[in-house]
Amino acid sequence: MLLKKELKFNYKPFLIWTIVLLFFSGMIAPFVDVIMEDAASLQDFIKSMPKFMLKLFNINENFITPEGFFSAKVMIMAEIFAAIFAVTLAANIFVGEFESKTIEYILTKPYSRNKIFMKKAYTLFIYYTLFALIFCISVLWLFSIYVHYDYNSSILAGFALYLYVIEILFGALTILFSVIFQNSFTTISTTMGIFLIMFVADMLGNVDEKYEWIRNLTLFKYIPLGNTVKYSKVYIGNSILFIMLGVIITIIAGKIFEKEDILI
Repeated sequence: MLLKKELKFNYKPFLIWTIVLLFFSGMIAPFVDVIMEDAASLQDFIKSMPKFMLKLFNINENFITPEGFFSAKVMIMAEIFAAIFAVTLAANIFVGEFESKTIEYILTKPYSRNKIFMKKAYTLFIYYTLFALIFCISVLWLFSIYVHYDYNSSILAGFALYLYVIEILFGALTILFSVIFQNSFTTISTTMGIFLIMFVADMLGNVDEKYEWIRNLTLFKYIPLGNTVKYSKVYIGNSILFIMLGVIITIIAGKIFEKEDILI
């Protein structure tokens, strides 16, 4: 009952963000072959770019592949889309109940706090999983239709895995801040602030060797798009560790929810 209610009330933002991401991917995929046909010119262009720009976006000659081009043109924006989707959906499901005061009504029902929390968490898990799966399947499908050059499908699937990691981790942080602050502005701004700090810190660490150490504090060092393309390696182990971290954060948030007073 609770799970069906949560799924029903939150499918619209899921559909909107999924369509936006798929539309963006669909706009790029048909041009991959066009770019690859002029790979020599693209290689010369990359060599002519300032080293600062190449380091900033972690671009190298390995990007002259279908999956490399897709990474450079789509995945940076896709990671931002995934973070915004994960944070706003989690905030709507959790902190939205506090602000609308509907949480007080729900708590009068014959459900334990733990059950209420878990149903909400399951809803997020379902939508996050669907978001990543749909992205993965649709990208592989688009490439099978439009791309006639050799490409590594496991790398494309790895990109979807990275989006899933972002969803789980930042969704979990949003849940934690939701039950602590019980305020959407504070919750969303704090979580997105952490995301942006990590995002910018990763770029800064790429650009200047003096600040390379700061990348150790960011998620993006451990699921790097650039190295994934460069070495044709999906960082599955790192992804699993961060997914587990997200689960642990969610469990901690659940314990706080069971004991936290509702702010009136």
